[in-house]
Amino acid sequence: LGYGPFVYLAMVLAGESAPRLVWNAPGANVPGAPTADGRLVTCVEPGSGNLAVVETATGKVRRLTNKAAGSKEFAYFSVPSRDGARVAYAWFNEAGFYDLRVMPMAGGAVRVLFRNEEAGFVQPTSWTPDGKRILTLFFRKDNISQIALVDAESGAVQVLKSLNWVYPKKMEISRDGRWIVYDAFAGEQAGPRDIFLLAADGSRETKVVDAPGDDLFPSWSPDGRHILFASDRSGTMAAWALRVEEGRAVGEPRLVRSDMQQFLPMGVTAAGDLFYGLRVGAQEIAVRAGLSESAAVVGTRTPGRNSAPAWSRDGKRLAYLSRRGAENFGVQSRMIVVREVASGAERDLGAKLATVEWLRWSPDGEWLLAGGSDGKGRAGLFQVRAKDGLVRAQKIADTADYHGLPGDWMPDGKVVSDAGGLRAVAVSKDGARIAKAWPDRVAVGETVRMLNGVTWLEWMGDDLLCVQGGKPVLLNAGGARELNWKNYDGGPFSVHPDGKTIALGVGESRSEVWVLKNVFAALAGSR
Repeated sequence: LGYGPFVYLAMVLAGESAPRLVWNAPGANVPGAPTADGRLVTCVEPGSGNLAVVETATGKVRRLTNKAAGSKEFAYFSVPSRDGARVAYAWFNEAGFYDLRVMPMAGGAVRVLFRNEEAGFVQPTSWTPDGKRILTLFFRKDNISQIALVDAESGAVQVLKSLNWVYPKKMEISRDGRWIVYDAFAGEQAGPRDIFLLAADGSRETKVVDAPGDDLFPSWSPDGRHILFASDRSGTMAAWALRVEEGRAVGEPRLVRSDMQQFLPMGVTAAGDLFYGLRVGAQEIAVRAGLSESAAVVGTRTPGRNSAPAWSRDGKRLAYLSRRGAENFGVQSRMIVVREVASGAERDLGAKLATVEWLRWSPDGEWLLAGGSDGKGRAGLFQVRAKDGLVRAQKIADTADYHGLPGDWMPDGKVVSDAGGLRAVAVSKDGARIAKAWPDRVAVGETVRMLNGVTWLEWMGDDLLCVQGGKPVLLNAGGARELNWKNYDGGPFSVHPDGKTIALGVGESRSEVWVLKNVFAALAGSR
């Protein structure tokens, strides 16, 4: 379970009610929201990418959409209407960007409300009380994010505020429809967030939570008198509430729930029950000798949050990704860490990238190649300078999502990549062989193996290692053989220059959905 026995005991001793686990099946995800009665939570169906709902009493998943077989389309953010009759959701379409769509919660006809490649990322966040408009975040190609209201019938858009490349991690319209609460950076630069109130007609705005540390993920109480938000002001992430009247703060925030770990608020029901996601499990960097089953965990400064290691070409440094900060709807913030192997000293590279999926060192050790996306809405390949974290774009593709593009270095420092459906690429150390993987095959020169679902490639001498369906597979003249790597996390790994030692991620990190009953009970009668 997400809560360990000691945390649970501490809650009981403190007089806090215990939360209830709603959904922890494989692939459980949190880019949805509960219905007002708390009976259902919208989600993405694990495995298929269809829009679905989870029955909170049973954990049973019911599919709402039916995408075509083999389609690369999928559902993402979703939010039910206040009466529970409809659901607004983002849909990644066949053209490679997101539509805003609406359909009945019981299933049925789908309507596309908004479709514009220039505003190719959409996130519906809440409905107005009368069900006529949907509060939606747009992220545009020109790196402008917009807080907007979209007509639920005509699709007409009213932009209330533009935030340059900054975007709220969460925003919600009040129960009376007059105010929008959202979080944004406290200053002009990326950093801690504060909480703002924006009039629903865009006429005025007030910062209502302004304090050191991160204040984010705001939601409204059922009576509209309080804002619930997450904050690390007490040292760990916890739930706090602030009284508001007529768009202004009244008094100081009050602690309503202590240590909430890596939690992500999904929504509050009419009864005041908080549904939230938790990231649970631990991921570590480990080193194994060749293809042996066992691996030794590397002691790092941030245990439990690490993945995607990469050896430098001289074997003296090991770079990896470390999860930091608050969770954000399934796309976690990752810091690039460089470790000196001999001393164990580690340093963070403050690379200004929104997401990073994998790393590979340049032959001269000056740069890291990274697949992911930056803070300007661009996705593809980036080079990160190892000495100071300076970022420069290597290859940007409109067709790439936040995972970026595959790529690897040639011995002369040039980069091999492709934006045309390639899933993975690996260059042998001497540059003589280039392995490429598409969704249905792996090719080395003219030699082609029909192999589905390969997501990572790495040379180990004359053998080719790959990840297929999250499992390590050895490819050579003898065929394909699955390897038994205990506790392997299914992500990118790296072969040491000695051709024998492998650095990899071990462990598991997954999402769970929980509910905390009547989270505002402690505020009853507060003024």
